Amino acid sequence: MKKSEELFYLIKSLTKSEKRYFKLSVQGNESAEYISLFDAIEAQKTYDETKIKTLFKDKAFINQLTTIKNYLKQRILQSLRNYHSRISKNAELVDIIRNVEILFHKGQYSICQSELNRAEKKAKNFQQDLLLFHIQDWKRKVHQVMYPQDFETLKTIAQKQKNTLKSTNEYIDLLLANLDPSQFSISHKKSVSLQNRTLKISHKYRKLLIAKDHEKAKRTIEELIKEWEQHPDLLNEYFTMYFSVNNNLLGFLVFKKQYKEAFVRILLLKQKAQAIDTISAAFIKEKLRLYNIELEIHRNLKGIHTTHEVINEIQEFIETRKTLVPNNYRLSFCFQFAAIYFLKKDYKKALHWINDVLNNQTKKDRKDLITYSYWLNVLVHYELGNGFTLRYLIDNMKKHLKKQKNIDFYEKTLLKFLSKTVEATLTEKRKAFSNLQESLIEHPIPEHVLGYVDFNEWIASKINLTV
Repeated sequence: MKKSEELFYLIKSLTKSEKRYFKLSVQGNESAEYISLFDAIEAQKTYDETKIKTLFKDKAFINQLTTIKNYLKQRILQSLRNYHSRISKNAELVDIIRNVEILFHKGQYSICQSELNRAEKKAKNFQQDLLLFHIQDWKRKVHQVMYPQDFETLKTIAQKQKNTLKSTNEYIDLLLANLDPSQFSISHKKSVSLQNRTLKISHKYRKLLIAKDHEKAKRTIEELIKEWEQHPDLLNEYFTMYFSVNNNLLGFLVFKKQYKEAFVRILLLKQKAQAIDTISAAFIKEKLRLYNIELEIHRNLKGIHTTHEVINEIQEFIETRKTLVPNNYRLSFCFQFAAIYFLKKDYKKALHWINDVLNNQTKKDRKDLITYSYWLNVLVHYELGNGFTLRYLIDNMKKHLKKQKNIDFYEKTLLKFLSKTVEATLTEKRKAFSNLQESLIEHPIPEHVLGYVDFNEWIASKINLTV
């Protein structure tokens, strides 16, 4: 994102209610130009500053467009702060600290004390250690002004700050340990904070997986999930962290092919997610991760009859949250839908999603997904027996591959095979597929390719073999 585009993406991220709140908050004569600029930027699909300058060429403010855009951005952010003042306990505590600073400068120390006592209790209950340190710092400042000779109380507050910093430092150490387990070790002392314990157990879980102690790894994550569920207030406040832990367990269950247990947990997790009021970009990411896991199960269990329902659910979710879903995520799901329907031999639906990818691709999109969408397109038309169309697509496929890299042996082999056998009889095809399979045993398709399109499974299905 270019700096000149920041305001555009900020405006595009706003919900209808956030836009309405902003416009109400800036009503007045002086706001007319800002609202006009807001509306003009909102109307654009991609940001075009030249068009903005042309549109407002007769307005004096256009000569200071950068300054006006920055002012508008700050007004939007101020509006969002007010609108989301109770978005989380963190936001509420930050507001209290800001209030205390204002009250302190006004000499309203008694009010400061009562606000800080309220904030300290809330920060402890919700394990907000970093903000708790700042709250304790303000308690020390206020007490020092009111009772400058009360050294014992001041020492007690300072000691509390020191203890709070220990927890904060542990949190940082745990973050580093999870980012690079090989470089950072962690203490075996039990963490007081549930967030810190989560990071510590996540680190332990990864090490158990590396050691291939799968049963202990699973028990470790399950115990952590149960602990979260014993603290409903914390679970609700830090739901994204709880969501991430559950997704880790679901990924493990899919890896171990424990699909029945995975489906039960997916259902329960979705129910909990529906009860969450604040939908953040981090929450969206975890929800999409959950859908990815669910789709992987549907790809592995081709006989599931609820696939279409899940795909519709994902479509609806992406559509309603499209400002928070990056285009590459949407593209990835479209590709997965196409791959699943291809495996289910529903070529009409597969073609729908393939066309969605290929007709809406941009230069910024993932090249791997575009390439394997082309492959699926070729395979679908082969299955449909569209010989004339297929040869045209194969020529295009060759051109596409040459632009990306040198054509691999398996790619040449497959394209040649598809072109020659599309109009062959069933008996001829079966023999040809058998020969193709033998050829690819000698020159195997790379594993990472099979993760996109399992050519081996497709070939085996044509000669009644089990992969």
